[in-house]
Amino acid sequence: MSLSSLPVEARLLLMTAGGREMDPALTSLLDQTINWDKLARLADREQAAPVLLARLTELRPDLDIGPALRRLAMVSAFHLRLLQRRLYETLAALNAAGIEPVLLKGAGLAHSAYSAFSERPMGDIDLLVSRGCVPAAREVLLASGWAGGSKRHSDEVYRGHQHLPPFYDANGTPVWVELHTDFCSEGHPFRLAPEAVLARARRLTVEGRTIVVPEVHDQLLHACIHFAWGHLLGSGSWRTFRDVGAIAGSGQVDWEEFIARARHSLAGSCCFWTFQLARAVAAVEVPEPVMQALRPEMSGTRMRALERHFIRSLLPSSAACPSVRLRNLMWRLGIEPGRSGHGRAVPWAGTRRQFRIAPPKGSRLGALLGRALRHAHHARRAPGYLMGLLRV
Repeated sequence: MSLSSLPVEARLLLMTAGGREMDPALTSLLDQTINWDKLARLADREQAAPVLLARLTELRPDLDIGPALRRLAMVSAFHLRLLQRRLYETLAALNAAGIEPVLLKGAGLAHSAYSAFSERPMGDIDLLVSRGCVPAAREVLLASGWAGGSKRHSDEVYRGHQHLPPFYDANGTPVWVELHTDFCSEGHPFRLAPEAVLARARRLTVEGRTIVVPEVHDQLLHACIHFAWGHLLGSGSWRTFRDVGAIAGSGQVDWEEFIARARHSLAGSCCFWTFQLARAVAAVEVPEPVMQALRPEMSGTRMRALERHFIRSLLPSSAACPSVRLRNLMWRLGIEPGRSGHGRAVPWAGTRRQFRIAPPKGSRLGALLGRALRHAHHARRAPGYLMGLLRV
């Protein structure tokens, strides 16, 4: 599916999630006029700056990229080194207390799907522990230089959430740990039991340390669920597509086993759309029989329109869906929660609502008026947006 509906900066970023087969298309894009500050903002959103800068300078060593992306990449690389140091300190403290957490998402992938920690940028550390270990793990974190309590929300907001309130570095550095007991918030429909993932986890030896990460099929399944459900097939796209490519290209995936696990977990449509978009924008290689096995039953016309919509929503731009309600409707049409066995569960219900910050007292009338104006603006744009999706 063409990326032509997206600004050149968005296309450039998304294509760098792919492998070397994307180099000719990337080189061609670099001949166009690029707003480097805009590209830097998109890269910051996706935590892509170090990888993006390295990829572009490798393709065009003499490219005048500008200071914003270079500065962002330098800061991100420093942040990643700090994160790695604090991760190893924290794992040592937890292990000394008899607690062996499983490294989720970026931290886990950096040690298993990539050749170096620095190749997988991330913003925080995600650790999975059994519910019974939570009190002891919390005490270890607090004794290891982490301060508990969210900076934006009360602890009560996290009741039913997949992780405890974040633990921030007590020294004031911009890193934090999230202690998980599940993969999605309370009420999610997926049959991916944390206890089973903990039991199947792999133990790797990295520089003399024992690192525990999810079994490869659980790792890929979690990446798909997190993107399709947790991020509504939107934000986090660059990281997800790159991760899917790294896992799929590792040679460790038994695709028949993965299909069976995706179906059992009620995550077939989430996996299909994650793979479909990764293939469309970054040429990530997922075997065609896998795509056919996971493909929801729908017409080709509907499939193409949904793909156009999801691609437009991967990064913020003027091409993105103009309405939250329309976005939610399109998500339903793609994921098909009813057919997928999800019942009435949707990702924007339940605990997610608790994280919305209410306007201060005295400004609610202004907020309501602003909301009404936005709805009117969205209503004017929605018909044209839908017509654009149906054009061949």
